[in-house]
Amino acid sequence: MRRIFFGWLGVTAVLLTGCGGSTSTGSTNPCGPPSGTSTVLVYPAATSTGIPDNVGLIVLGSTVALPASYSVLVVNNSTQNSAFFNPVGAPPNPIPNPNMVPVFANPVYQSSGNPGLTFVAGSSVSVYLNNSNSTCVPTSLLGTFSVQ
Repeated sequence: MRRIFFGWLGVTAVLLTGCGGSTSTGSTNPCGPPSGTSTVLVYPAATSTGIPDNVGLIVLGSTVALPASYSVLVVNNSTQNSAFFNPVGAPPNPIPNPNMVPVFANPVYQSSGNPGLTFVAGSSVSVYLNNSNSTCVPTSLLGTFSVQ
């Protein structure tokens, strides 16, 4: 397994480079779901603890399916280093526990993964929504969880 070593680049570097590897530094527009869409963190459930340090999978719930340009950015809150996950796709069935059921009716579940990543044990991890087809900045927090 490959380890995520959160070095000095951190969130600051991600925010300066924008979403999806863009080199634009002028954007201050936060990445969010498409207009009229609500999106929440389903797995790992927000504020959950004891999540395996090799989680590698995030499940989202939305009122409509997110376009394939969407993914998540995960940030180690201790070191402020980050990793982008792959674009959204089909979720696992069943959705792992602990998960949160969205409060809106008929949620569309999608997952964003980065298999093989391992977080530093005991880390608190924040999950942000990212749109790689935009120069937006991934600052829309979906939730935070802690790994074992």
